Amino acid sequence: MVSWVLKEWQVAVTALLQGETILLLRKGGIREAKGQFSLAARQVLLLPTVEHQKAALLKDAFRPLMTEEADHDDQVRFDGWATITHALPLTAEAEVAALLPYLVWNEQFVAERLNWQPDRPLYGLLLRAYRFQQPLLLPRHKGYSGCRSWVEVGQEVGVENSTPALAEADYQQQVEAILAHLPAITPSLAE
Repeated sequence: MVSWVLKEWQVAVTALLQGETILLLRKGGIREAKGQFSLAARQVLLLPTVEHQKAALLKDAFRPLMTEEADHDDQVRFDGWATITHALPLTAEAEVAALLPYLVWNEQFVAERLNWQPDRPLYGLLLRAYRFQQPLLLPRHKGYSGCRSWVEVGQEVGVENSTPALAEADYQQQVEAILAHLPAITPSLAE
């Protein structure tokens, strides 16, 4: 059962659910507690948003996944969910640069994220994503609006009818490859 939502660019959510990435970068939304990112939950529904999404900040290969659509009706659509298996506090430019091959974002995005409130760490999140067999529709409430990472659903949602975006062995292989680039980082939440 899942009761939290992680908001992320629509392109990144699509790439996660298609098995094209397992890595997100988070620094925290303006409406986060003290503007600082922290994990609200380990299992999350993935909410694609076009808020702040810009083609110029994506790698060329991911731009075709971009849509401009945003649902403004009284329901929110979820095509999948994820388990956050690792949280990696990143403070050095070299650490984040080593992760570029695994990101949907380009160097400009990474530089902007690092330079925005440079005293705060950037977090790399490794997510094992799952696609729902049928989209999940939930009532929209005011918590979905604004620049925030997390939204509490207000109920527990079953996620049993879902398919992994990547096989377990493929996911673990990507995790190991990413962690190999960060020998000095101690991940939290490791399975």
